[in-house]
Amino acid sequence: MILGELLSAPVLQDGERVGVVIDARLLLPDDGSEPQVVGLVIGPRRGAAFLGYERRSARRPAVLAHLLAWRQRGSYLVDVADLKWQPDDRQVVLTSGCTRWSSRLDD
Repeated sequence: MILGELLSAPVLQDGERVGVVIDARLLLPDDGSEPQVVGLVIGPRRGAAFLGYERRSARRPAVLAHLLAWRQRGSYLVDVADLKWQPDDRQVVLTSGCTRWSSRLDD
């Protein structure tokens, strides 16, 4: 699967739409092996990804950082183990009891 296929895909939980995939979180192993997707960021609306501005240390330009944070308010991270990709329907399904983590990288 190509990660780009997941971006903007609708996300369902218990048969109801809860948002769209707006970003992914990757683990970069120290040994130089391939990166692994560890979770997806789910947002309530379509739009641009965070472009790195979800990091508190990324303050410049501050106006853009605040605008993107406001635009993607309500976003959360879901562990890849709590996701199921349905390629035929081009949608992601969350498990019923999944944990919704903060999507900010330095919380």
